[in-house]
Amino acid sequence: MSSYPRWKYFLVLLVFLASIIYSLPNLYHSKPAIELSVEDVNISEIIKTLSHPEDAIIYKDNKMTLLFDNTESQLLSYDKLRKTNLLSSYSLTSYIDLPDWLKSINAYPMYLGLDLKGGVHFLLQVDKDNIEKNLLREIESDVKSILIENKHRYISFTKIDNKVEIKFSMDKPIESILSVINNQIPNLNINKKTEKGFVVLHITPSAELINNDIKSALAKNLTILRSRVNELGVSQPILQKQGQDRIIIQLPGLQDSTRAKGILGSTATLEFRLTKGTQEDWYNSKINGVPTVNSSSLYKMRDDTPILLSRKVIVGGADIKGANSGFDSDTNSPAVFVNLSDYGASKMLDTTNKNIGNRMAVVFVEKNKSEVINVAVIREAFSKRFQITGLNMDEAQDLSILLRSGALSAPMEIVEERTVGPSLGESNILAGKNSMYFGLFLVALFMLIYYRLFGFIANIALIANIVIIVAILSLFQATLTLSGIAGIVLTVGMAVDANVLIFERIREEIVNGSSPNASIYSGYQKAFSTISDANITTLIAAIALLTIGTGAVKGFAITLVIGILSSMFTSIVGTRALVSLIYEKRNSRSLSI
Repeated sequence: MSSYPRWKYFLVLLVFLASIIYSLPNLYHSKPAIELSVEDVNISEIIKTLSHPEDAIIYKDNKMTLLFDNTESQLLSYDKLRKTNLLSSYSLTSYIDLPDWLKSINAYPMYLGLDLKGGVHFLLQVDKDNIEKNLLREIESDVKSILIENKHRYISFTKIDNKVEIKFSMDKPIESILSVINNQIPNLNINKKTEKGFVVLHITPSAELINNDIKSALAKNLTILRSRVNELGVSQPILQKQGQDRIIIQLPGLQDSTRAKGILGSTATLEFRLTKGTQEDWYNSKINGVPTVNSSSLYKMRDDTPILLSRKVIVGGADIKGANSGFDSDTNSPAVFVNLSDYGASKMLDTTNKNIGNRMAVVFVEKNKSEVINVAVIREAFSKRFQITGLNMDEAQDLSILLRSGALSAPMEIVEERTVGPSLGESNILAGKNSMYFGLFLVALFMLIYYRLFGFIANIALIANIVIIVAILSLFQATLTLSGIAGIVLTVGMAVDANVLIFERIREEIVNGSSPNASIYSGYQKAFSTISDANITTLIAAIALLTIGTGAVKGFAITLVIGILSSMFTSIVGTRALVSLIYEKRNSRSLSI
């Protein structure tokens, strides 16, 4: 057997030591915690409100971390904290007391997925019908403007179902009209028909135009949803696109799915309008079913009382640049403090200056639902900053979050919702660990009995392989899921495949009369091509899963890809180094294989 290169010994030792170090953070026990920013915050009041023991509080880097013995206490304190209307930011998290030397080399534990940590999972889908409807409305407006600009007269212009229908007389230059429309608005489907002496054009958006709008809406919504998730106070959330029209949101540690669902799926915004008419006009309009005052629309207040509002919106959601919940200084009732943009502030100042003594309404708009949440008399002119009352504390907090993040570009429907309790997450972790330990024990026992000393060497490589997988997941802060644990368990079985091929090849060489050292050298040399071919084909399939798959499939693929690469290293390079250390300097007449 030729001498094994020294640099390979150092490589194996370096990889193994680095893997042990970066796996260490996962051995430290984590505790449920809430992290708060302590700037301008009354610490004693917070502790008193939560009835929290002072010895479970850690102050570091202008942050305060409250530690809890269990997730139930953590979530209870989180709810209490939310109701205090604390201006400081706070979030659910886990605390691990890592040594500073581990932190200095960026050695942190890997993240745990929703199925292991507990929390809420949502799958949101863009409302395609709403996008097509809005797109058709834009096409209708644009085409009408083009025809007017180019002085092409039409007999009728109507929107029917999912298409725009334009009727022309036979003497019109239809081809010229089509050319102008196609040049200015590409990607339209235009069908020309002749009906009863008229030329009729049916215009619909093309599939490409619809898909581009969906893609654009999804990208904008992802940004807005990320802002809303940050407001919910959840650490390590997962937001990612799935397919062409869906978004996955996972909120580890959060258990209030109702509130999260209301905030994430809401397209809500506010409109500010002046009231019209008197209370008598309002009730007459309700009885008649139509507004009795010109330029007004009929709305309902929270107590189902009718009200007439101006059709003209003073300012809307696009003009709102900031919002915070708090309490009114006079009545101590919940309020939302709103900041307007410069343009919105100018419009508000001009309107309120001209309407002192009149009433202004705040309308909460969500999809096709509009509700008047507040009506107040304008006592004096105001512009950039003002407050909205008439809400309870939860409504004020949720509304301020929606106003800060902005309205969704397109409505999204929650098509899948799943809540995983913390106790179920712990059960999943325990089940995953037990399955891995059991599989590892059976494989190790088989290798030890069947291949003796060489089997013992393979078992060392098998344990090293698991350590390397955990280290890589921790180093890149990957998220370990239940399916990821399944990938590790599968890797435990696959990791010894290469050694089985090598060991059987060594046995064949011994049977053929080769010396022990020559058999070892030949076994590793001749088995390499078979091992590499088998692992490369499996790796290709795993990379395909990683690229195309989402959710549980992707979690499985991540650990599988890492496992294949690490098992090739430990089985070929690692075991070869150990075998060389044992047999290279010895003139053995037999091998323990």
